[in-house]
Amino acid sequence: MKFVALLFMYALLWIAPAIAKTEFSAEINVDVAAASAVEAKEKAMLQAQREAFLQVAGKLTDAENVEKLQELTDDEIVHFIQSVGVGEEKTGGNKYVATLTIQIDESLLRDYLAENDMIETETAELLVIPVFKSGENTMPMLWENDNLWRQNWTSKGIIKFGTMQMRTISAYSGNAENIDATTALYMDSSRYETLSTRNNTDRIYVAYAQTMQNGDLKVTLINVKNKLEDSFTVYNDGSENVFDKAIEKSVMYISNMERNSRYSERPHSSGMINVVYIYENMKDWLNKNTALSSLPMVEAIDTKSFGGGKVNFSLRYTGTLDDLWLAMQEIGLSHEAADNYFIIR
Repeated sequence: MKFVALLFMYALLWIAPAIAKTEFSAEINVDVAAASAVEAKEKAMLQAQREAFLQVAGKLTDAENVEKLQELTDDEIVHFIQSVGVGEEKTGGNKYVATLTIQIDESLLRDYLAENDMIETETAELLVIPVFKSGENTMPMLWENDNLWRQNWTSKGIIKFGTMQMRTISAYSGNAENIDATTALYMDSSRYETLSTRNNTDRIYVAYAQTMQNGDLKVTLINVKNKLEDSFTVYNDGSENVFDKAIEKSVMYISNMERNSRYSERPHSSGMINVVYIYENMKDWLNKNTALSSLPMVEAIDTKSFGGGKVNFSLRYTGTLDDLWLAMQEIGLSHEAADNYFIIR
């Protein structure tokens, strides 16, 4: 028995590296000199973000693809950065020295690599139901021969985008008997379940296109599962097929809706952090306070004190800290971890 137990233990030791979860963060040491300490820090941050991005990407794809990723600009790479933690920081003269822990946005990186055929990944099957209204005084169509919207979707075949694979609903598998244009637009749970089972996917979107009087095309996208909607208008300037432009834009919108849906399905926590914001002037802080307060995960900001170019406040949030850092980054803020608080600038 001891021999068997030892064999089992050694097997686990061999297997562990293969099943270990990919880490989407990297610890980067920087030691950069420039004309000033401020310039050195900016240069170090860009270098570290690039190094961390390529390091993490290298865990998912081969060296040839990493070489291609090096062609991305600093402005493009920054979109993949979820957060930057700063430790052991030393600034003086014209140098900046620090240890930076950089978190990469896993979902965004996987989607980008999949979209550019740099990794093999499981694809999410989506079903698109193209409903079309050709004018103000016409009825919505689905299976009718005059549904030019559905014809254009069908002509594209299977559309691959990132980790998604979209296909247009067919009249087979009992679909034509189960739904028409009206029941697609106002689908109840029973009909949705039947459609989901017959088409082997629970990710079903209705793409409702309406031709306006001026020839523009208004498209409303409906996630049938959670009833969330988004819409846009494609202007008909006569330069190209308005349906092709609308389909291309629909794919982008559906991708964003899927991302938001994944976020909303995650278990949400809540918390409070102490923050120091370094501002240039009072107007700068008021603008940033407004921007922070508008973030959906920020519940409250309680200002403790300000002066000398710094404001101290507590911030109560819902969700995860990573989501908060990502949202802050999108409004132009970076953060650093201190002993028992965070510095944002």
